[in-house]
Amino acid sequence: MSLPAGSAATSATLALRNGDHPWLRPDDLSIPMLPDQAQRVLHLVGDPDVTIATLAAVVSKDPVLATRVLGMANSALYGAMSPLRSVSDAVVRLGTRTVRNVVVTVSMQSQFKSPDVYGHDGHNFMEHAVGTAYVAHLVADHVRADVEEAFLCGLLHDIGKLVVLRTAHQYQEKHGAVIRADELASAVKQHHALCGALALGFWNVPDEVRDIVQHHHAFEEAADPQAAAICYAANLLSHRYGFGCAPEGDGVLEDAVFPYLELDAAWLARADVRAPGLFNAARQALG
Repeated sequence: MSLPAGSAATSATLALRNGDHPWLRPDDLSIPMLPDQAQRVLHLVGDPDVTIATLAAVVSKDPVLATRVLGMANSALYGAMSPLRSVSDAVVRLGTRTVRNVVVTVSMQSQFKSPDVYGHDGHNFMEHAVGTAYVAHLVADHVRADVEEAFLCGLLHDIGKLVVLRTAHQYQEKHGAVIRADELASAVKQHHALCGALALGFWNVPDEVRDIVQHHHAFEEAADPQAAAICYAANLLSHRYGFGCAPEGDGVLEDAVFPYLELDAAWLARADVRAPGLFNAARQALG
């Protein structure tokens, strides 16, 4: 698989090529691909001239996507008072970029269910991804940033972890080798952000999102430090709340990202109430 162009891809390629894990090389990465309809949605939402009718028609071609988009539009998350029955009406209620985010979420859910590759990590990954996305939306709203971009970045921030797991599984199957658990854990921790940046180059994801994913553990180095800081803070809070992982408690609040974003104790207290409710409502709406 040839790698995408771009600064994020270039730096990621060099880091992997010179890394400590010979099985994790840029040209050998096992990158999950989104279904065709999801790719089409991502492409259309990037077009400022896209119409509601065109986007709804693409979503409607996939019964699962259509059902989930309608379900989200009719959920408590969007204050649904009267039920909608058409995908077109759902797109109007949600907005095109929210539809994109729902489509990516649903597509990821279908991709990462293989127990042979991910074990229980696939389920935990999706729980953490969805939780982080909704927390990122809260943070972005507070600092008056782009909430839909923040949501997408939160959703995708750890996609590289699954790329590393897929690549390890592929290598072991092909070579009859065994990668030690501690080596795999080290590779996931060290390279997931870089692998995520590479993977998203194949997904019609904006370059800005790829850069944020690559730098979500080093937000000062991102092209947009505030956007990357939002993603990083959301990730920490998602760990604090135990979204897809064991709750980590208040220790994460000592990180410098919180004063950087001016997330004070009063805001955190409100987030402690709102975030779990959003997470549970999203789980119900997404199925």
